[in-house]
Amino acid sequence: MIRKLNRVIQDYLRPIRLNLGRKLWDRKDKKYPELIKNNRVDMSRVKSILFLRYDGKIGDMVINTLMFREIQKRYPDIKIGVVSRGAATDIIKFNPHVNIIYNYKKGKESEVASEIAKENYDIVVDFSEMLRVNQMKFINLCKAKINIGLDKDGWNLFDLNYKKDNRKHITDMYKNVLSILGVENPDLSYDIYTGLVVKDEIKRRLRELGNPESFTIINPYAASKHRSFNIDKILEISSKVLKDTKDMLIFIGETSKKHEIEEIIEVLGDRERIKYPTLSGILEVAELIKHSTYVITPDTSIVHIAAAFKKPMTAVYRADDKEDTNSQLWAPNYKEAKQIFSIDLNKKLGEETDINLFNIDEI
Repeated sequence: MIRKLNRVIQDYLRPIRLNLGRKLWDRKDKKYPELIKNNRVDMSRVKSILFLRYDGKIGDMVINTLMFREIQKRYPDIKIGVVSRGAATDIIKFNPHVNIIYNYKKGKESEVASEIAKENYDIVVDFSEMLRVNQMKFINLCKAKINIGLDKDGWNLFDLNYKKDNRKHITDMYKNVLSILGVENPDLSYDIYTGLVVKDEIKRRLRELGNPESFTIINPYAASKHRSFNIDKILEISSKVLKDTKDMLIFIGETSKKHEIEEIIEVLGDRERIKYPTLSGILEVAELIKHSTYVITPDTSIVHIAAAFKKPMTAVYRADDKEDTNSQLWAPNYKEAKQIFSIDLNKKLGEETDINLFNIDEI
């Protein structure tokens, strides 16, 4: 009851806070019209671009890597900075197309923005659909010459505006941004650079596992419990992999799931073919996926990591409806991967679809 009341209060206060935030921060002290021609940036005048990925989403950062590469292919002398936080930062830690990373810290936006402002960035690109007040403040204080935002038509803080079509793949949105920056017909593949230490560590782990000729990775978990496989479905999927293939079966998942996964392995009973290595960080996960034969996952972060390496994969999504085009927007988007769908016919209004209601024979 208290949680529901708090949610109602927050829903009521949110538009009030956002309106107040716009009154305070939706402004620019100086405009640079000479940098814009026909709703495009005059890239001949641009020396630096800053991308804002302060949401900390791993999958989004993986997709973002296509932009860093394509811009530096077209403009090799441009400095590329990225604002990031959390595990998403590891995705670009060794990326040769990123010159500098700024760690975003809630509550310390002014300090980070002050550091960025000293660098005199020509362009800031923001990917937020809805800007929170602290993000408005942050963009304002970065003091870039040109701010580019998603669906920010009518904002004073933004000089240029781009669109996202939810009926198309998310890379279509990135193409729109690249077009504003003078990059046409881009390569839309993703990059993940894991570094020598991680490469050597995963090679060592695989040697410990007997250097399996082939192995299938199962990632049972997603950010929401409604999008995670339940124990019955994990057992069902695992049994099918063990029956239909000669692959070793390797589970990945946060250490908080260790006890559950070990219980599942105990029930399955084949400890020679089923493993659960303790991995340290998202780059070790990525490197293990790179060496895998097949990936099964309901989580789009793992989908996009597998997509970076074009790994054969089954990705499980909830079925779309008129309002929800998640499976189109965040699809694997390459021929080696397939999508299967969970159809929850008993879902009530306001509830999330149960991801476990799919046909196991489709895997």
